[in-house]
Amino acid sequence: MRKGRLVPYTMLAPFFILFLGFFVYPFFYAFYLSMYATRMGANQFVGLNNYLIALTDSEFWHSITTVLYFGVLQAVSVLLVGLILALFLDSSLVKGKAFFRLVYFLPYAVPGVIAALMWGFLYSPQLDPLLRVFSLFDAGKPVNVLSSSSLLYSIVNIVTWEWAGYNMTLYFAALTALPIELYEAAKIDGCNEWRLAVLIKVPLLRPMILFTSILSIIGSMQLFNEPFILSNLTAVPPNYTPNLYIYNMAFSYGNLNYSAALSFLLAFVTFVASMLFLYFTSGEQRREKRAARKQRKAMRQLGTEKVGIQS
Repeated sequence: MRKGRLVPYTMLAPFFILFLGFFVYPFFYAFYLSMYATRMGANQFVGLNNYLIALTDSEFWHSITTVLYFGVLQAVSVLLVGLILALFLDSSLVKGKAFFRLVYFLPYAVPGVIAALMWGFLYSPQLDPLLRVFSLFDAGKPVNVLSSSSLLYSIVNIVTWEWAGYNMTLYFAALTALPIELYEAAKIDGCNEWRLAVLIKVPLLRPMILFTSILSIIGSMQLFNEPFILSNLTAVPPNYTPNLYIYNMAFSYGNLNYSAALSFLLAFVTFVASMLFLYFTSGEQRREKRAARKQRKAMRQLGTEKVGIQS
């Protein structure tokens, strides 16, 4: 019996060892670093001073506004493309669904660094024939999609290519879990594929859409691979994204203590952004809960009145 009790802990031990070594320990060590500053070649305890400096760091907050704008663009594009693909594959008009699911999902299997390198070459006018065609509309001038004004949209294109298939898989899995009786009843009532998708499938996918939106917000705040790789091909400011700014602060400027404080501040901003999104998107659910509470209260009052009348 003793051996049997140890089996679950033995099976969970690899996870807990990795969790402690690669999450818990780095978390507390980074917090420890954020409380110190290197002065005169020695670490000195400064408390929350690094956080106070970070709150007034204009370069850090500029990078936050950049990823917030990027988050809106990529969330709309990734979620919309993924949803359209899922609805397309779930329709009765499509043949070879398994093949297309695999094709759409394959970009997600490509590592982010490899994808950024691949798209970096594709963004070169000398290698991409499509960019040569676009140059005909600008008096033959080469189209630079990695310029400072176009870089953000080029990164949005890369992220959309990488993650649309992932979201499509989640949406398609949620659609297959819906009761088929709803589809049959809608078709009997005269719904075509378009109305079936818009009026029935999309509203029922709302929880999954909210879930993927939260993932998009968190992923946007962690943007690093694409601008870091593209910095080898074009000029990318060191504070273009928060993670890039933190990386340069730590390894280019050697300020590990301040970069640790910036990391915790970025985590807090990400948490607040996610919670605000949940709050503003759950307004209908809050109204339904309030209405349910009022109804239960009215039922209790009605029951009390009936008891008083009977007595």
